Amino acid sequence: MENLSKKKILIVDDVPKNIELAANILQTKNYNITFARSGPSALGKVKSIDFDLILLDVMMPEMDGFEVIRLLKEDEDTQDIPVIFVTAKSETENIVKGFELGAVDYVTKPFKTEELLARVKTHIDLREKLQEKKQIEKQLHELQSASTEEGHSRDQLETRKAELENVTLFYDLRGQLDKLILEKNPVARMEIRHIKEMISNLFIDKSNQEFHRSLKKNFPKLTFDDLRLCSYLKHRFLNVEIAEFLETSPEAVYTRKSRLRQKLNLGKDDDISEFLSNYEF
Repeated sequence: MENLSKKKILIVDDVPKNIELAANILQTKNYNITFARSGPSALGKVKSIDFDLILLDVMMPEMDGFEVIRLLKEDEDTQDIPVIFVTAKSETENIVKGFELGAVDYVTKPFKTEELLARVKTHIDLREKLQEKKQIEKQLHELQSASTEEGHSRDQLETRKAELENVTLFYDLRGQLDKLILEKNPVARMEIRHIKEMISNLFIDKSNQEFHRSLKKNFPKLTFDDLRLCSYLKHRFLNVEIAEFLETSPEAVYTRKSRLRQKLNLGKDDDISEFLSNYEF
């Protein structure tokens, strides 16, 4: 019997081998996988299944990925489903066009397990937070005319709403950063600097300070740079993105993550981002 609590992902690709590779990676995290081998087939399946995310190949015959996402975004029933484009590493123009049409992210072929899992989980988590924010806004609206006895509940909801707005701002900025990293020109570099400053400011809020204090208390060997790296890993930044922030190479980030894993008493096969994102403080 199907586990209805599983997150549902639609993989759209005309090449069976690509579907198999992506599905094998995603099923290690217990996602519920459905696939379509054409654009029309994908559009038919989204009418009957409420997917949490769509992994969409760009280059397909009959109807390419650009046309599929355009139609998805025009339909009120499907426009909120996050779409991650799948493209070849050399097709920068396709990635940029995908962002412009409403894609939330991209992955390149051949798939890298860590990258695919990180990007998928990021946007599934974000969709959950956006849905929670809508629910809170609905509850606040219902409480507007309620008695003052419910003021405490209203304050709690307002606080949670503000937290979620901060989270959605963070992911919006991260999406902008991903896009700008692809554009190698002086204007893009200036914008990248500005966005990095905005994201860094989000990382010094009260909640993040408590996160750092708790980590330092439980793992006293952590340095300031380690704690900074923990913030990026908690939000599932990839090595290349962290390298942009730290102005170093992805290889150097990989080395620092290995040392950090030891300080956190994690095994070599443990997912450090998973540990930090679920860390209670």
